[in-house]
Amino acid sequence: MVRVLEIVLNLPEPTVLAWLEQHGQAPERIDAALTETVDALAGFERLADAAPADGAAPRTLYGFDGDCALADAGWRVVTEVTENGRRAIATHREWHAPGVAICHVVCDVALERDAALVDAFNDAPRELARVLGRAGELATVATLRHERRIQWRRETAQGVTVDIAFDVVHCVRAQTDPALALRELRVTTRWPDNEDDEPAQAAHMDADASRDADAAAAAATDAADEPTPADPANAARAATSVAEFETACEAASPVQVAQTPEAALTALFSVANELAAASPAFPVLADAFDRECRIDVPRDDAPARARAIDLDGARTPHRALLAIECNIANQWFGNEAAVRDAPDVEFIHQMRVAQRRLKTATKMFPAWIDGMWTTRVEPRFKWLSDLLGDARDWDVFTDSTLPELTQADVDAAAWDATREAAERRRVDARARVQEAMRSPAYAELALAWLEWISDLSLRGTPEKERGRSLRKYVSKRIEKHYKRVTHETKLTALDAASRHKVRIHAKRLRYTIEFFEPIVSHKTRRDVSKTLSRMQSVLGDGNDAVVALHFLEELDVPPYQLGFARGWCEALKRHTAKEGERLLMDLSRPKVASGGG
Repeated sequence: MVRVLEIVLNLPEPTVLAWLEQHGQAPERIDAALTETVDALAGFERLADAAPADGAAPRTLYGFDGDCALADAGWRVVTEVTENGRRAIATHREWHAPGVAICHVVCDVALERDAALVDAFNDAPRELARVLGRAGELATVATLRHERRIQWRRETAQGVTVDIAFDVVHCVRAQTDPALALRELRVTTRWPDNEDDEPAQAAHMDADASRDADAAAAAATDAADEPTPADPANAARAATSVAEFETACEAASPVQVAQTPEAALTALFSVANELAAASPAFPVLADAFDRECRIDVPRDDAPARARAIDLDGARTPHRALLAIECNIANQWFGNEAAVRDAPDVEFIHQMRVAQRRLKTATKMFPAWIDGMWTTRVEPRFKWLSDLLGDARDWDVFTDSTLPELTQADVDAAAWDATREAAERRRVDARARVQEAMRSPAYAELALAWLEWISDLSLRGTPEKERGRSLRKYVSKRIEKHYKRVTHETKLTALDAASRHKVRIHAKRLRYTIEFFEPIVSHKTRRDVSKTLSRMQSVLGDGNDAVVALHFLEELDVPPYQLGFARGWCEALKRHTAKEGERLLMDLSRPKVASGGG
């Protein structure tokens, strides 16, 4: 059975059109320009049998599911319709890390014109048969028109072969106009066979992960019973039709194969970075198929908020960190497209929350921070965080603090010019965020973070943290954050900068409790989190007053307005300091619930 490692780079149309304009290209040359860009990259060779960019044969794909049972288990079941007939194709993906999947084609069966889909899987491998049994009646969830424009092959300096495909996907919706073309660069490389994979995985396995090893062995046993498509040509067409796999070329020709998971991941991300540096391409967690077919994939019209973290099976700090990183990635990337295309208050806020949660996670797990993080992720992370923070501050100032300040004055109309100036600055801050989100630097950041998580999935617990249970680890970290929050109890005696540090510590403690909500005590979830949230909000109002004075000085407002604002902001800071002090006195010591481990 051939498995491939895959990452998908999205080519968002608004960003691509802006990129074309910047390079003096006409919008109608969108596909040709993208193809020429990849053609020009050193070492990227078109596959001999690749269709020309202007002659890609369209395929209609009908995606099926049954009560979400298939998608939830990582399966895609589709029928493909072309001028050559119908085929039923089942593929499976397991997530190595957010946006990084290990994929393989399990079934590819020709269908008669009027044959039922379920008939195609009468002889399905037992893993697929089990999930089909749970799924019940299959229903069409989406119809897609897919075109594979061109394919390339890139051999890295380490001798690992990586395939790249340029796909264009349209969703066909009844009684509506077709969706915008969804363009993607699909990057794949051979994932080591199970028997080759075992030594490398064993070298990185946690001492406490024997249960995971047993599960992997069971999966390998199941995989050994699954038939490999007999005809590489059929496998090729299956791969193209679902826009997923490049197994055919690899199965039909003697190419260099990645010998370890580490080599495969390094090669995959190396090529992805080359593509992102040359074109407006950005990694995504959900490809076009998932964005159109899965109801649980966040939509661009609604902000992605923090969700509870699933700690099932996470008995060690290492496993918990992986769960936290994946959870944060869903929130981050769930807001990314909207922030890039049309920066909006709540999307910017939620993306910034994701960044704050990620920063808290790095503070929570310092032993896991390595050279890749400090040299490739952290610098770009700070760059983007500063831009998002500035945009968020101008949003709060323009929409909240300034209106309250204005209403406190007897002559609110006198502030009209100030409000207009603030709005212009807010627009400028959003434009800087949008420019950053459309840049190769942002793509580099996103790829570096996903690669770090991918590497984390292979690494084990750092030596100095081995043997520690999750509950003991979390107890120590929560206690550390709690002591930092309660170190200074007289907030009214502190300056604004010191009070802001207390707020930051309160926020980190709240995020930490939320990360580990399943294992903290009921009182901690109910009372401590509520008090911390209120404290964070109150002290945040005081910090907003400090920021407001700074912004008013930047706007060069009339002396009267600045003087009035100083008095109003000083009163607000005193009030919030007193309220924060009261809440701090009410803050109970958070605790981890008693339990095994």
